[in-house]
Amino acid sequence: MLAVLADLLTIGVGVAISPIAIVTVILLATAGKGRTTGTAFVLGCYAFAVLFLTILVVIGRAARTDEPESGAHITVDVVEIVLGLILLVLAVLQWRKRSSHEPPAWMAKLDGLTVVNAFIVGMLISGPLSPKDLPLLVAAGGRISQASLALWEIVAVILIFSLIGIAAILVPWIISVISPGSVEARLSGVRTWLMANHAVIMTLLFLLLGFKLIGAGVADLATLGGGS
Repeated sequence: MLAVLADLLTIGVGVAISPIAIVTVILLATAGKGRTTGTAFVLGCYAFAVLFLTILVVIGRAARTDEPESGAHITVDVVEIVLGLILLVLAVLQWRKRSSHEPPAWMAKLDGLTVVNAFIVGMLISGPLSPKDLPLLVAAGGRISQASLALWEIVAVILIFSLIGIAAILVPWIISVISPGSVEARLSGVRTWLMANHAVIMTLLFLLLGFKLIGAGVADLATLGGGS
């Protein structure tokens, strides 16, 4: 289990470093809603990762991805390589938009979010609306489904990996819960810096994670080829 988590650590950190999600938590916190809608947003991010990974692993195990010589196992490696290539393309597209520092228009509506809506926004931002996180979660789900783990180990890996994936947004959330009065002073500079450097951060992440997925997929295929 520890070996699988170590293998997934880079992907988990990549999921965690999401400037838009971090800024969203900071905005909710500075609006005095860190304990309510901020908590719901964080839970939404975590819930999507757990649910999505669980679905992928169930599908993968049903297709016998944990059997190294199976077609499903090889398919996971090929998909991982394709996802890596997609991330490299996204790196180029993101770099071309580096001159834009404007936050998404929907951020202006965060003050009016209910707890339920904040939970839904968290689920959407952590996957369906994230060009970075969705491919990474797919890759992680494939890796977990390939691993020869007992059921309890699979559950533990999914829960721990998902927790790593929200580590960065937990920091401003914890500050908003423990010391709500100091949120503006502590986090306003971070918010400004993240929005100003969002494109550069995302470009670097796309590049690093793209090569990571391509390398992992190719290495796994080479191992299978060498053993046959």
